[in-house]
Amino acid sequence: MKEIRLLLDCDPGLDDAVALALAMASPELVVTGISTVAANAPIGVVTSNAEAVMDRLGCRCPLFQGAPRPLIIAARHSTDIWGGDGRLPLEAPHKPATRIDRTGFEKLVIAADVVCAIGSLTNIAELIATGRRPQRLAVMGGALGRGNATAHAELNIWADPHAAEIVFASGIPITLVPLDVTRTLIVPDDMIARLAQSASAPARLCSELLPHAGSNAHPSAIHDAAVIAALLWPELFSRRRGTLIVTTTGIEEGRISFAPERDGPHEVLTDVVHDGLFRHMLRRLHGED
Repeated sequence: MKEIRLLLDCDPGLDDAVALALAMASPELVVTGISTVAANAPIGVVTSNAEAVMDRLGCRCPLFQGAPRPLIIAARHSTDIWGGDGRLPLEAPHKPATRIDRTGFEKLVIAADVVCAIGSLTNIAELIATGRRPQRLAVMGGALGRGNATAHAELNIWADPHAAEIVFASGIPITLVPLDVTRTLIVPDDMIARLAQSASAPARLCSELLPHAGSNAHPSAIHDAAVIAALLWPELFSRRRGTLIVTTTGIEEGRISFAPERDGPHEVLTDVVHDGLFRHMLRRLHGED
């Protein structure tokens, strides 16, 4: 596989941490930068989580603290829905991350082959509004069926539906990994035990965090890691092309609709081979593959 320069736009979050661990364990992926956005928790919490995860993984790429609130609506966090404060159970970093300003962030976005947007889409919408367009987006978000933030909406889209509307209408090539695919990706206990036996930093971090899944506003499934897996092992996923539309008002606010079209601007993943994904992840986090 050709080397992919990756920028992670995230809101750590346990599943964001697993996504970063998988990316850092993969030689095909070069993580050139990390940006944070308020969604899982307020911006200070998710940025502190990002620094702690980066430190544990030895990730020394630049860090940008991004949008503290949605474009239009009041802030919505998973902590407001499910309780807890969203903090990861990790020590403060021994070496703080190198912070960059917005100009530095914009340069990294433009230079990246793929921007993985695994939080709300506020940072990406703000970039588009100023003419700084990512080359390609891989997004975790949305639900074609039942949501998790509301009956109709998945958290990342519901946290800033107006930003999602801008991003989906931008014409940027987008691969969407929706909640319908990710909600069943719950790491088996025996996999966690095997990760704990590894000497690899990504594996050990995941084994330490995964037992906390489903508590303190952290999800039970490793939603965001599916975006990284889709870049690494596309053959494990089924997909359809079409057009995505976001509802921004009313009781269905944050709902996404998908109209299949052979030449549509969006690619939506529709299924995954679960056993294959966990098998590949285990080997990669161990450093065996």
